[in-house]
Amino acid sequence: MNPGAYFGRFKDTMFRAYSGDGGKMLVHMGALGWLFSSAAQIVAILTDKKIDKSKRKFLLPQEGADAAVNVVMYYSLCAAIKKASDIAVERGYIMPGNVIDTLMSIKPASVAAVSKKNWKSLFNKEELKSLTKTFSSFNNMSMFKNAELGERLAARLKLVSMQREFKAFKNGMGVFAAIFASVLACNIVTPYVRNIVANKVKDKLNKKEAQDIRKKQIVSNLMTKNPLPASFSSFQKYNTFSNVKI
Repeated sequence: MNPGAYFGRFKDTMFRAYSGDGGKMLVHMGALGWLFSSAAQIVAILTDKKIDKSKRKFLLPQEGADAAVNVVMYYSLCAAIKKASDIAVERGYIMPGNVIDTLMSIKPASVAAVSKKNWKSLFNKEELKSLTKTFSSFNNMSMFKNAELGERLAARLKLVSMQREFKAFKNGMGVFAAIFASVLACNIVTPYVRNIVANKVKDKLNKKEAQDIRKKQIVSNLMTKNPLPASFSSFQKYNTFSNVKI
């Protein structure tokens, strides 16, 4: 298969995955951006010859922790907010006025009159779990159970247009939710969590470094003819009483 065919297949796959859900694309592309950015930072540290081994040993774990926080926090927060937006639209918690108007206009005469505020009463609980699925299954909608054939045909034409409007609204809400989540994650949540994790990693590394230095001092003390003072107070005694060595 030539490169053009691979590109065509890739393009078709991307179109199917994201053409109807721009918010999902923003979340996935944002997470990939964080991943590549973090990988570039780590590679730069590994390949920079100006950074000595001791600094590299300290920087790599810190950059690794930052990378994990950046990617995980960004994706988990954005995906959660995006999913909440989708659920809110799918279950009718957020609904555009033009869709409600269409629903009111196609209501069969056999269904009791309802106000716009109570439009949800046109559907049963199962139908309200996923309005996209409900609107696409016109023949199975509960409100048309006892409708006349003429009412069904007239409603069918309006439902096709309403489905497009509902899908566009859901897509727009998903994009808005993804942008809001990205701003929240990049500017507030991720930096806050990253600082906490970085401080813990730094404290752990500093503690380990201090232990290594202490071990070297102990070994040096054991091997020297005139051992170094074991503490500051001992050092004072050593200076005060030259004939006493601790």
